[in-house]
Amino acid sequence: YCDLEKEFPTGTKGWVRVANLNMTDPNQPCPPNFSLYTQPKRLCGKSTNGDGCDSVSYNTSGLHYNKVCGRVVGYQRGSPNEFQLSTNNDINEAYVDGISITYGSPRKHIWTLAAALFENGKKTHTCPCDTPSEELPSFVGSD
Repeated sequence: YCDLEKEFPTGTKGWVRVANLNMTDPNQPCPPNFSLYTQPKRLCGKSTNGDGCDSVSYNTSGLHYNKVCGRVVGYQRGSPNEFQLSTNNDINEAYVDGISITYGSPRKHIWTLAAALFENGKKTHTCPCDTPSEELPSFVGSD
């Protein structure tokens, strides 16, 4: 959803749905470039193993908005290592095991969900919120 800054020509203002991906609906397809998985639940994910990323863009048809609202549910596959493999600070490269929401061209960061193998502890592949010394890409921020 996007919160519009000004009214549509129809007089509508406020929250507008830009995209809806409801994988509890058995008729809902995955976006292009994503694969459908049925275990542990019906979900969409990366179509290949290993490093890299798959992305999908949703067109806002030129609407000007000042807020974004949404919900993401993520499931772990394999051994995610949050920001461990990221050797760059480039929003246009694969920088996280997880989900990133961006906008615009060039891309600007909105939100990142980093998946880690461990929630806490002094192990590698630990949630960065538990290890504040973990270096995050500068565009991600610390909140």
